[in-house]
Amino acid sequence: MIKNNSFNTLRILIQKYKGFDISQYKDSYIERRVNTRMNLAHKNDLISYIELLRNNPEELNKLMDALTVNVTEFFRNTETFAALETDIIPRILQNKETDSRNVIKVWSAGSSSGEETYSLAILFLEALRKSGKKYGLMVYGTDIDRKSIIQAKSGIYESNKVSRIRKDLLDRYFEEHGNEYRIKPFVKEHVKFSYLDLTSYFVQNFTTYELILCRNVIIYFTLDVKRSLFMKFYQMLRKDGYLVIGKNEAVTGKAVDYLENVNLSERIYKKKYKPAVD
Repeated sequence: MIKNNSFNTLRILIQKYKGFDISQYKDSYIERRVNTRMNLAHKNDLISYIELLRNNPEELNKLMDALTVNVTEFFRNTETFAALETDIIPRILQNKETDSRNVIKVWSAGSSSGEETYSLAILFLEALRKSGKKYGLMVYGTDIDRKSIIQAKSGIYESNKVSRIRKDLLDRYFEEHGNEYRIKPFVKEHVKFSYLDLTSYFVQNFTTYELILCRNVIIYFTLDVKRSLFMKFYQMLRKDGYLVIGKNEAVTGKAVDYLENVNLSERIYKKKYKPAVD
């Protein structure tokens, strides 16, 4: 078990050198990953491990990789993306007909190495292609892991990463190069990746989105951070905008009265016209 004084020392060290505030995450989440690194580094107590971190930048980087571990794939949770493709995206396109803004904006919060973000771009580009509508499209991917951001920007993936993608989509939106597949340039024009720590993000002069995905990220945060983030997402949704979270997550706090659940199994919520509680 991580002791309070040692945990605080660890928190300060990581905050100082990496700008990452572990106090915003559940203790159990941090503890599991720190213990894994301690075992691999052959350290039996947190104090000696902290001393190693002070003198070994490589181990500090390995710990950060463990704390920001990302699990993702193209069209992860196929049922969720099927609901987006057949129900939510058509609604968004229909709503644009009475919207003064001619650009569809989508945010993948916790984008990892880019698979989810590109999946969203592909679905929207498909919908626009089939409908003949000429709306602009920007899909933003943000993540706390800078290495993942670099990978996402490259848009290059090994063949096993795209094995589950439908052949028509693979042919239309990817270029094959040996054992690699590369996102075609015209797709990347609609996608932008950047670093963002959700726990320290405050809404100021923000843009608004038709769709926000934040899946399997919030589950690691403390209850106070969760409540704050859900209200931020609510504020950043446009009228009739949608929020999608992970299947093991649930909206909590004041946002419960501001977001309507429109697909329980896929955890899809819609911004309410009039919140139940002001």
